[in-house]
Amino acid sequence: MPPANTTAPSVSTMVRTKLSDGRLLGIGGDMWIVRKLPLEPVADAKSVEERMNVYMPLMAAYEELAAMATTTGNRRSMSRSSYRQHQLLLVNVAKLYNPSGHKIAGFLKESFPTQVTEKRIALLAVRLVAKVGSNGGWQKALDSVVETLVSGGTPLSDFDDDYRKVDAALARSGLSTPTAQELSMANSWWNQGEFPDTVDLPHSDHLHIFADTKAVRMANDAGREDCTKWPRIPKHRSLTFATLEDFNFEFESSESTAAHWATGLVEDGAVAISIRGSIEPAKVTRAELRRQRKRYMDDINERHKNNKMEDARQEEMLATLEAVENVYANGGSPTLVDASVLVAFDGEIEDITQAGPRSAANLRIMNFRQRQALAEMMLCSGVRANPNLHDLPIQTVACSGIQSLSTVGDKDGALLGFTERDSQPAYESPTAASSGDAAPIFVNLGATGSGKTMVLLWKAIQFAKLGGPQVIIDPKTGSDHSPTVLGHGGQVASLDDLKEADGIFDPLRFSHNPTVGVELAVSMLASIDPWGGKAREFEVHLYTALSYGVSKGATCVGQALLIAKEDGKATPALVDPIFDLANTSPLFRACVGVDPHTKALSINEGITLIKVGNTHLDLPEPGAMASASVMQKVSLALVRMMVFGSAMALTGRGGAIHLDEAWVFLGAGKAEVERLGRLARSQQVLPELYTQRASDPLKAGLAGYISRGLILPIEDKDEARAALELFKLQATDERLNRITGKAMLGEGGTVAPNWSSMRALRDPVSKKVLRGTVGYYSDLAGRCVPVQIVLPPAFLKLASTNADDLNERKQELLLAAV
Repeated sequence: MPPANTTAPSVSTMVRTKLSDGRLLGIGGDMWIVRKLPLEPVADAKSVEERMNVYMPLMAAYEELAAMATTTGNRRSMSRSSYRQHQLLLVNVAKLYNPSGHKIAGFLKESFPTQVTEKRIALLAVRLVAKVGSNGGWQKALDSVVETLVSGGTPLSDFDDDYRKVDAALARSGLSTPTAQELSMANSWWNQGEFPDTVDLPHSDHLHIFADTKAVRMANDAGREDCTKWPRIPKHRSLTFATLEDFNFEFESSESTAAHWATGLVEDGAVAISIRGSIEPAKVTRAELRRQRKRYMDDINERHKNNKMEDARQEEMLATLEAVENVYANGGSPTLVDASVLVAFDGEIEDITQAGPRSAANLRIMNFRQRQALAEMMLCSGVRANPNLHDLPIQTVACSGIQSLSTVGDKDGALLGFTERDSQPAYESPTAASSGDAAPIFVNLGATGSGKTMVLLWKAIQFAKLGGPQVIIDPKTGSDHSPTVLGHGGQVASLDDLKEADGIFDPLRFSHNPTVGVELAVSMLASIDPWGGKAREFEVHLYTALSYGVSKGATCVGQALLIAKEDGKATPALVDPIFDLANTSPLFRACVGVDPHTKALSINEGITLIKVGNTHLDLPEPGAMASASVMQKVSLALVRMMVFGSAMALTGRGGAIHLDEAWVFLGAGKAEVERLGRLARSQQVLPELYTQRASDPLKAGLAGYISRGLILPIEDKDEARAALELFKLQATDERLNRITGKAMLGEGGTVAPNWSSMRALRDPVSKKVLRGTVGYYSDLAGRCVPVQIVLPPAFLKLASTNADDLNERKQELLLAAV
């Protein structure tokens, strides 16, 4: 095996040498292999089954390592020396959000300059066993002995055989090699992952860390002993180290959330958790339990024989031993023997009992051992300072949630927000579904006032910056997102103006193939029937007239019909009713272009907003087409052309079509939306639906075309339940209450923010935003995690529909016009 590259470490560390293959040589000459655990949502797992899957890699690793021990006579005293020594280290470092490598990194960093996110890593370090002359015959063995005698150290090659064995075992378990940056962070976590060589000052119940000499001088000048009188010192932090004393449970199911003691500690401010111990095979633990139970039984029997009173504590211990032995008797799992669990919290903790209220772990501060506690928690450390040692079933560690990280979304794309639990960026890629051969539709569900239109605009802005053209279709009367769209270089078309609407969705203009355009135009006009019930009589003549006009160079329906009429290929009875309607209805005019000199709406590389303006879409009730009025038929046809035309314009360009108030399209243009669902992936178009009712896509039969979505606050419990069903989430009371919960609790002057609600929260007095809207984000990987929607102030100023913000924008426009 060729030697690995090495780098010299900083001085204040227990690591002497780092090897590129993930091995660390400690300052005491011991060699460790370090591997990274995969991190996935535990507390936010969709189901118990998915949560159990997160535990499996660590469980499997412990099983593999336990199998390497030599179990002589199944006695701990005889087998202990062969047990694998290990350290499980969780590190959680707070960092400013830095989307390095993202295509729009500069824009995102500028938008969120103060956003803090968490960098987390969980490492399993296993101490390797040297074998003299490993991998080299008798001469290599002789050289190894000589080097050990001369230098006092073990040659690195002596660890090669064991390295290969342990490496293979951990790889089978699903662990991977950490990067150099990840190892550096784990080797300097007490200094925010920057560098390890810091200066520390221990006080009785906490430890001060100084990252530069100026910080040290400031502390000295203020008085080393009493830190309560110190000024704010840059490049300085304090840590509190605590030991695990016991748990608030005895036997807890691995499926229970009460078992997540490590997750609770991290949520309550733990920045590092270290677990050290020896890994004992289950059969040895089982034999030890039997021998211990027998000793207790013999002692109890002896007391009975001598007519002594029963010892209640002995009886209780015997019952406990029997219960534990029964678990191991049915197969059991390895045990962590003499396990030391240390926890580091950010800051000075006055009352350790309040440090982890969401955890079942009972902690005690390492008084007068703060510096030693840090030393024990370091990688490759030989220091042992913890007075509390435990024998822990591996489930107690593997099911603790130590490998939990609430993350969701794609690797890049538009930033929707940050996960509520762990502040991880949640991206939505506009191309991930099409490139990954997944269902194409993304559904955004939320009640009025939930913020879904804000989400729409924020997505479109980012998608456009990523290089894909965006079409926003807003069918809501009076709605106007023009300031936001124009403010980001987009274009706006309104359907309430005849000239502006002319031919926007004319099939001859948006179809790439003239024959297809003619067929669509005939179908559209026949469905509207401007001839008063004579559509079938005119259908063939209409096809002939349009085909003739196109052959003569017509680029819109009105032009084609005029050419045909002037050349005697179409009668006034066919053409005139169409023009009569086109000259009076902007909605119809949008589907039938009249002016050949009007520039067709081009979908540019930015954002195109198409709004109905002050016009009303009068849609017929489902199943009532037979009695529908002409204008209802026009509205219905327009909806169909909106969906079909926009998709055609975006084909092959990696763009997205955003259908606001999607219930309109799902009810009126169901066939077109379903066609979009079938073809969007091959067209490289991302369909984004925004609707209040989750039942609409379910009733429309679109569930099979939906792969991703965002569930925002919904008032109706039935609709909330339908939303959860759509993404295969169990409709628990907790989820339903979060989705439907009101923003405020109480009445009158005694109201308070409802933090369990997903709605945006404001201070009841100052009206300051306390927290943005939260939504369940269901991604392509099947994860569904609560994400806090975070929007930059500059965007909010343009996009807000709040009355005060609208008035402020109007005043700014008036002043600009003066």
